[in-house]
Amino acid sequence: MLKSFHTLFRDGPRPGVGRRIIKPPADAIMLILSNDDAEKLLTMGDCIAALEQVYGEMAEGHAANAVRSDAVTQTARADTVYSLKMMGGVVQASGIAVVRINSDILSFANKRQVKLPLAPGNRYTGLVLLFSIATGEPLAIFPDGILQRLRVGATSALGARYLARKDASIVAVIGAGWQAGGHVMAIAAQRKLDGCRLDEIRCYSPTADKRAAFCREMEEITGVKVRAAASPEEAIRGAGIVLCATNASQQVFMKSRVEPGMYVCTIRGPELEPAVVLDADIAAVNDRVVHENVATTKGVVLPKQRHAIAGFDVASAPTLAELVAGMARGRQTPEQTTVFVNLPGLGLQFAAVGAALYEKARAAGRGHELPTDWFTEDVVP
Repeated sequence: MLKSFHTLFRDGPRPGVGRRIIKPPADAIMLILSNDDAEKLLTMGDCIAALEQVYGEMAEGHAANAVRSDAVTQTARADTVYSLKMMGGVVQASGIAVVRINSDILSFANKRQVKLPLAPGNRYTGLVLLFSIATGEPLAIFPDGILQRLRVGATSALGARYLARKDASIVAVIGAGWQAGGHVMAIAAQRKLDGCRLDEIRCYSPTADKRAAFCREMEEITGVKVRAAASPEEAIRGAGIVLCATNASQQVFMKSRVEPGMYVCTIRGPELEPAVVLDADIAAVNDRVVHENVATTKGVVLPKQRHAIAGFDVASAPTLAELVAGMARGRQTPEQTTVFVNLPGLGLQFAAVGAALYEKARAAGRGHELPTDWFTEDVVP
């Protein structure tokens, strides 16, 4: 984990402001940025605003998301697989195209999906590349770690803007890891931006020491009371917003825990008992394309239904883009139970948040500059 995320939590602009087209620099320079640049430059408000903008453009047909593709093979270690993941998208309004690439060693031990830091120095490999749709040239390259955390948490918080009660002042978070922290920061920022009261955030995870440390860190960052709960029931009881942000491949939230008026969000299909989604008054999805283009070499066995929820008719569910654009109705009454299935991840999220990072980096003079012609060629590819 990086040193601090205070800068990520700072207030950002309110959504709805038009985005100007990003033009390639006249001096033919490509920026190499770091996770540290993203941490210092981007606020959670920036990310929520950028995502709301791009979802509206997606609904109106001015942005196109590329289908995610995974290629998986065995490794020398019997308990792991290698996965090459690619996703991307194009945004007409900002003039940006994006590709995100992950080169991962994955373990599925103990019913959890875990990425292993096996690159030199105990590090991970994930890259985002921004391109200009005006010239095709590369604009920037940077690691995906901070943006990944930002875009997932901000998307769940954006779902809450349309599906949660305005008076929901207690939030429960299931999980105390990297993504759970992003969700705490995002929901705190969203409630503040929208003028909603937020009295307490409760966190449950199985390890007492980990959840206690998590709560101390998140309370310091957000300024909101963050309390450790000894059980899922203690965390969830009376909460108007429940955010499931784990790496579990088994259910962590059951239908019996749903209360009238609750907003429930998941970032992994197996986290929820299917009845939570099937019995909700409104069950929305990040996007209807929940399938993955997964190719495996012989002998690879992956967990089934990593992104699917049994019996859930995704084809008829409203999408976040439709909620943002007013093409689908969000919460209508305080008593409705609502669910946001924050799946699957979209390349367009990286286009939105990456463009915001690029603009801020150019304005602040951050990053390492390299000649663009190092990354282009004078023969037809």
